[in-house]
Amino acid sequence: MAEPADRPAPVSPAEYIDAIAQHVSSVCIITTAFEGERFGLTATAVSSVSAEPPRLLVCVNKSGFTHDKIVQAGHFCVNVLTEDQDRIAMVFAGMGGADVDRFATGDWTRLTTGSPVLAQAAAVFDCVIASTSEQSTHTVLFGEVVATRHARGRDTLLYGARRFRQLRKVFEAGGGEYGDYL
Repeated sequence: MAEPADRPAPVSPAEYIDAIAQHVSSVCIITTAFEGERFGLTATAVSSVSAEPPRLLVCVNKSGFTHDKIVQAGHFCVNVLTEDQDRIAMVFAGMGGADVDRFATGDWTRLTTGSPVLAQAAAVFDCVIASTSEQSTHTVLFGEVVATRHARGRDTLLYGARRFRQLRKVFEAGGGEYGDYL
């Protein structure tokens, strides 16, 4: 596709980062297993693609060690964290130090692909890589969901404005019952 001659220039990376930091996303741990070892990272760039077939996407930085392991394994698991799992998010983001066993934090199991599954996650999506798209510094991994698990009533951990956040819950009385609203 040819680019129009009068196409505006993109904003600077610093301007983009300052603006996108205001976007609030759920916090996820992306995991894989390759040659008997487990690998994982914290991510917020995760989105549903379609229900038929069941697909989601994850954006993973190419410079990270886990990126290559996910691609080589051909599978990954998206573990959606709950509000009380911010410590796990920090450990998998590298804030626990380089020599820390990330999987020592949390209770881990497996589903179909063998990728690590966080037992107390709000939701998990076990995926095989259906396709990829190279986008500058990141690879967009499109995962075909082959297994799921979720816990109803567990609010997810959020990240926005450069900090962890929680949903603000508003309760309204009605007919003797309490409704949970956003």
